[in-house]
Amino acid sequence: MMKNKNLGYVVLSILLVFISIIAFVIPTEKTGTFWITYVFTTIAILAQIVIWKNTLGKEDTLKSKFLGLPVIHVGIVYLVVQIVAFAVFTAVPTLPIWSAIVACTSILCFSVVSMIAGEAGRGETEYVESKVQKKVFFIKELQTDVELLIDRETDIEIRTALQQLAEKIRFSDPMSDDTLSKIENTIAERVAELKTESDKMSIIHELDSLLAERNKKAKILK
Repeated sequence: MMKNKNLGYVVLSILLVFISIIAFVIPTEKTGTFWITYVFTTIAILAQIVIWKNTLGKEDTLKSKFLGLPVIHVGIVYLVVQIVAFAVFTAVPTLPIWSAIVACTSILCFSVVSMIAGEAGRGETEYVESKVQKKVFFIKELQTDVELLIDRETDIEIRTALQQLAEKIRFSDPMSDDTLSKIENTIAERVAELKTESDKMSIIHELDSLLAERNKKAKILK
């Protein structure tokens, strides 16, 4: 990732040099519109470094970086549009200065607003996914605990009952809710008791009932 990012910086540097050479070599009148659009174009190129650094430079997960791609896309579109505007105002130096200011400022503002919206969407997506992960953690942890008990169980009858329990857990509603915390805590306590109690079969039967009750309540909440 770092290598690709550094390569991108090199490309941006080459682009800035290339545009500058073309702009100053072409025999056009260097009016106020030229300098205004040239400055805005330079800002657009340098802005890519800031955008890439903030979007890809964080110590985030690959998924988080992927969600940041729309922001990078907006940044690239902003750069392309600004370069086009620079080309137009360079080719037509007689255009009034105010038109260059309005055009470049509008391009910049629309781009910034779009990038802010994209970053906000990224943050909201990550927040929602984080909440979902927390809500499905209970069932995943519960299934793991029961599967570990199955691996350690030597009694065939209890082992079979645990396998059936694990199957019910696997097909249980994965989404949790604050209103289910009481019954889920009870389920977790009963599973913990399976590690020490001798009458495991009665606990398994109780867990069957608790799971059925929990799943019915979870269904009502939807």
